[in-house]
Amino acid sequence: MTNIHAALEIGTSRTVLAVGEGRPGERVKVTCHAEIPSTKIRKSQILDMKQATRSVQSVLREIEKQKDEAGNSLGIGNAFLVVSGQHIKADPFQGIALVEGGKVSQADMDAAASSSQRMPLPKDRELLDAVSQAYTLDSLGGISSPKGMSGHTLKLDTLQIHADANRINDARTAAEDAHLELRDPLFAATCAADAALDDRERRDGALVLDLGGGSTGYAAYCDGYLVAAGVVGVGGDHVSNDIACAFQTTHAQAEGLKMREACAIVGLDKEAAARVTVPGFSPLMEAKTVSRRALDTVVNLRLKELLSVIREILESRDLLHHIHAGVALTGGGAAMKGLDELAQRELGLPVRIGTPANVDGLEDAANPASYAAVAGALMYAHRNYERKPGLGSLFRGLFR
Repeated sequence: MTNIHAALEIGTSRTVLAVGEGRPGERVKVTCHAEIPSTKIRKSQILDMKQATRSVQSVLREIEKQKDEAGNSLGIGNAFLVVSGQHIKADPFQGIALVEGGKVSQADMDAAASSSQRMPLPKDRELLDAVSQAYTLDSLGGISSPKGMSGHTLKLDTLQIHADANRINDARTAAEDAHLELRDPLFAATCAADAALDDRERRDGALVLDLGGGSTGYAAYCDGYLVAAGVVGVGGDHVSNDIACAFQTTHAQAEGLKMREACAIVGLDKEAAARVTVPGFSPLMEAKTVSRRALDTVVNLRLKELLSVIREILESRDLLHHIHAGVALTGGGAAMKGLDELAQRELGLPVRIGTPANVDGLEDAANPASYAAVAGALMYAHRNYERKPGLGSLFRGLFR
């Protein structure tokens, strides 16, 4: 049966909704997608519930418009909530099981997996994912499949990703007030990694940096396992704020400068004009110019700060020299001119833009990497959930 799923992300800079259709294997076709600028969202946390609800309503209307223009009758499954923000943490936890009969059976492996799901969390935290890593049998670690091996105590290492339950509930409330039903919350950075990395890259060691407006999520893989994940509280809005303060512009003018003119590396474009124009924010205000070198310097300093923090995280966990497949940049910030080259210089690793793989339907997107997280959520839904009768409609009254 055809799988139809949707993914919603209420981010600092934009609210995004994508609907996808599962294809054979893990391939997904995005049948429609919409985004609008977010307001009253800071560091991915909702500050105005009514405004957040309006944002969800707006992307719903745009999806309905696209459906009508295409003349499609879409059967919709369930929407997954893509979550980002500095409130997200990842902690290691080990599941333990005693081996019955001296040789590991599937039941022993299931018992270790069940034990790994029991990490105690405070009441104000919500589990997003418990990612299995390697097994340890007695003193032998790094085992991928212990079935049939001899031993006494089986342990399963996991990485437990959890978030502030109140922030998740706020997003649920905003969506439900817009008459949008939601399924599980998923971490944006690991979703982006699902879309942007292949199995070989995960085995060789790879890092995804999901650059959002209020923060940057990261997910690091070695030997095929997720070994580190988290969020750094620096994103694209910090760059825009720096520009606004440095050149005394409005936030909208600063955002425009960042997207149209700024570069992460000072002097990268030798032929560019020495000064750039800042349009007036109203018809009565005259335009002014600012130094391109000064603009790029402001941007460069903030992004170098971000990359320095990422490098420190990798070094503190002895991961930097295990990322042989390099770095994939995803999220809205991936479009920043010169960022890939700056990241390569600062991290000493090969860097590429993380365009979603195994995903069709994003060819018309100006920055496909900005959809990596929602595309990964659609891939997750396609792998793990089959649409069945009785689950209900994602959009009440939108699709009939």
